Amino acid sequence: MSELSFKRDATFDKCPKCKAVGKLRRSRAQSFFEQVVKKMGIFNYYRCRECGWRGKRFSFGLNKTSLKTILIYLALMFATAIIVRFIIQKIALK
Repeated sequence: MSELSFKRDATFDKCPKCKAVGKLRRSRAQSFFEQVVKKMGIFNYYRCRECGWRGKRFSFGLNKTSLKTILIYLALMFATAIIVRFIIQKIALK
């Protein structure tokens, strides 16, 4: 089974401020809140070596396979909800 998402390396992304490519580097968490966010693994903090911008970037990205997998799971959940609703209605009528 394919993975739902893949870990992104934002060091190759463009800086949101100066648009320099390949200048983002990981930055240490500056506060307790940033440490908590970083430990959860959803966001990482980066700093631009070119202009000094500092901010967080999303750690995960979607690829074509993971998007298909998510859509299949959503369709299965929807179909299951319809079947369960039908069954509950039949039981309630008895």
